[in-house]
Amino acid sequence: MDSSLLEDLSVKVIEIANIASNGIMDIYQKNIIDTSLKEDGSDVTEADLLSNNLISKGLADLNLNFPILSEEGHKKEKSFEEVFWLVDPLDGTREFLNKNGEFTVNIALIEKGRPILGVITAPALKKTYLGILEKGSYKIEDGVTKPLIAKKNTGDHIKVVSSRSHTGDKEKSFISKVSKSFKKVESLKAGSSLKLCMVAEGEADIYCRFGPTYQWDIASGQAVVEHSGGCVIDSDFNKLSYSFKSDKKNPSFFCLAELSEKWKKLISKS
Repeated sequence: MDSSLLEDLSVKVIEIANIASNGIMDIYQKNIIDTSLKEDGSDVTEADLLSNNLISKGLADLNLNFPILSEEGHKKEKSFEEVFWLVDPLDGTREFLNKNGEFTVNIALIEKGRPILGVITAPALKKTYLGILEKGSYKIEDGVTKPLIAKKNTGDHIKVVSSRSHTGDKEKSFISKVSKSFKKVESLKAGSSLKLCMVAEGEADIYCRFGPTYQWDIASGQAVVEHSGGCVIDSDFNKLSYSFKSDKKNPSFFCLAELSEKWKKLISKS
């Protein structure tokens, strides 16, 4: 898809994400939030469902006829779709319920398995992240748009970000290995797709995840990271790819500002 068309489309997708974000924040302010359990035992709130409805309507109104695969959607799936929307209407439901602000709205456009456009809004933090094929990545805050360039760290002070709610033993083991390879390692915590955004904007050098994630959790963040100059790869150094299947999970992955030889050695041993 032409990058100039993607740039124009990104403005409309940001508007859709902001509409969903406003709906989420209305519910966020409530004292009691309606919550139920999905089949996999995870929480789904009234905010997840409202956001999904608003995003689905907004994308459909674009009249592009791209199908939508959403975490909260129940559309009939085809075996293959070359271009489709991949949506997480509320990423970080646990952070939303804990009211720490670290939750996001994720909308990605996938073409031939690759995220060519990614929009992430953080409603409570009032931040927007954007990644566009061949146009770069950006952060929008307080009305100011700032280009994002993944920071190439040549020193021995490394910042590792991990999930605030889902850090397991494998992640801890990998961070321990990293700690032995650099003079100073700073461990950071964050929720939702904000961890990938932190790598894209130079607030962290690496985010690793060994536990299960679904493709809608990562696609938008991968767009932001990749188009800022970073990468999101599996343990065999392949870029994560996406397909129109709701049960498709991501492999273990590493999100880095730069895939140096030192990082390659650490990843290959993990």
